[in-house]
Amino acid sequence: MSYHISEDTLFEYMVAFILRNNGYIAGVPRRKLGGRGTQHQIGVIGIDLNNSPFCLNTVLLVASRGPSNSDPVNDMQIVRNLKATILDLEQTLPSRRELIRDLLDNNRGDLFHRIYGGKKLKETLTVNYVGGIFVAGEFSQPAWEYANAHGIYVVHLPDTIADNHISLWQGKIRMLIKNIMNSDGSFKLPGLAKKTKKLPEFRELLSLLQRPLTDDLPPEKSHDLFTIFNELIRTEEMVPLSRSLSRIALATINGYPVVLEYNLGYKSLVDAALSIYERKIRRLKSVATATTYKPLDVVHLKITTVSPTMNNQVLKFDYGVSDEDVPTSIEGLAGSIYIPSTLLDKRSVKRFRLKMPLKAGLSLVCEFSSSPRETATKISV
Repeated sequence: MSYHISEDTLFEYMVAFILRNNGYIAGVPRRKLGGRGTQHQIGVIGIDLNNSPFCLNTVLLVASRGPSNSDPVNDMQIVRNLKATILDLEQTLPSRRELIRDLLDNNRGDLFHRIYGGKKLKETLTVNYVGGIFVAGEFSQPAWEYANAHGIYVVHLPDTIADNHISLWQGKIRMLIKNIMNSDGSFKLPGLAKKTKKLPEFRELLSLLQRPLTDDLPPEKSHDLFTIFNELIRTEEMVPLSRSLSRIALATINGYPVVLEYNLGYKSLVDAALSIYERKIRRLKSVATATTYKPLDVVHLKITTVSPTMNNQVLKFDYGVSDEDVPTSIEGLAGSIYIPSTLLDKRSVKRFRLKMPLKAGLSLVCEFSSSPRETATKISV
């Protein structure tokens, strides 16, 4: 018995896992989103609650395509579908402000279900809809340019994670799903076994996946499959994958999202940022918000190698720490950055800055250079 689960669906779930580890309330909605003209099925949605004054909460609508060769027709269709969805949803914004109300100490999962769980004919929240297309292979240049022209971001992810190609991890996930249910209908995963009210729906989903599907899974079925995915990725076999996915950061270069891989725990980055900030604050006589911005401190980094990726529009930069005077928690910091070549010119390809949000109000601003003396990482608050 084998299950028919598309690679793009599993890749979408990996993207949702990455978004969750980057501060988004991300998940698979149990319903279609109601626009002005029709209803739209979105695979993954990410909600950013860390909004600043004069800004609405950002709702990221995710489209994705796993590792594969460029398909100009299909790539362009992905962009067009996402563009049409965003335009239709933007036309449903109510005349009176209906904002996302994030209650203190509210469970993030419950908040997502409260927004995208029940049935609605049309969306009623006043939010800023943003489109993001996550790809791990080639993406045709005309489709990428068309996305940029309409404010849709294309984010390149590595096709190899934890020393294995994504397709190998997808095969392991299918194998684990095949073996999660016992012959008596019970589930081996403790997390699923506790969801007693959902067990019949899980069994129905597994039965549905045994035969080829001509269309996408219905939203409620996709949501249940994502629940199973979240339990599977916590198992011992999936520890290398979950650890690597949790160490993928969504950073920005001049506001454009890029992917940064690092080899340390997330807490190490936060500890380093806080220790550097505290050290610098001790030296300041006063702190005023209206003063001219000045970097709080500097940590040197260096670019070790630059290499092409499967997507000829994206470059891979390997980096490491080059300064001796760094916080102990990041002395071994190293990893890779995947940057579209259009974001860099001949000058900035040898020296560029990147901002990685860590917590609300705390960011790690990195300046990479091929020369150790010219490289810096700045902590800003």
